[in-house]
This record gives sequence, C-alpha cells and structure tokens, in this order.
Amino acid sequence: MTRPICLQVYISSELSALVRQAAQAQGVSMSEWVRALVVRACDGDDPAVRIEATIERIARRSVFLMVGIDALLAGHPDHALRGRAHQAYARKCKELGLSSAGEGGSDEA
Repeated sequence: MTRPICLQVYISSELSALVRQAAQAQGVSMSEWVRALVVRACDGDDPAVRIEATIERIARRSVFLMVGIDALLAGHPDHALRGRAHQAYARKCKELGLSSAGEGGSDEA
C-alpha cells in the first residue's frame, strides 16, 4: 500500500465549517469527504458541471413550454383566456413570494 501524500489548501474559516458539517452529516472524516470530491472531479464527474448542464436543460425546456403554452392560449377561441392565464400567473407568483411578473415584461408567463 502506498503512503498517502498530503495535499494542502487554504480556505476560509466559513468554508472550513461547511466542509466539517458536510463530512459529519455523511459520517466521514473531512479528509475522506474532500478526497471523494477530488476523485469525482478528476474522473470527470464534476458536480458543478452536472448542475450547470441540468440548469441549462431545464431552462431550455421551460422556454419551450412557455412558448408552446402561449401559442396555444393565443390561438384559443376564448380570446380573454390568455390574459386570465397571465393574471393567474402573477397572482401565483405573488402568493409564492416570487418576483413580480411585471419585472419580466407582460409576456413573461
């Protein structure tokens, strides 16, 4: 068995506390927790890249859904339906504490 090599990095005390908490939550030492992250990153399994790709995929699907639903509403025989859907969207955003629909323009929904 080869002897482990010490890899030293400097991080803030806040980040150190977060690493310690994450390691404790998984029941492993800080060294084991950091080692697992380094191995995954070197194997091409970088969580940051996966998250970024997932967010982009979700954003693209959201835009497609938004455009498709808006087109269906615009072509609906009840011409007031689209406006009511936008109003319901604004109410729901407010109810959920999200930014107002007005910030993204009147056609945000």
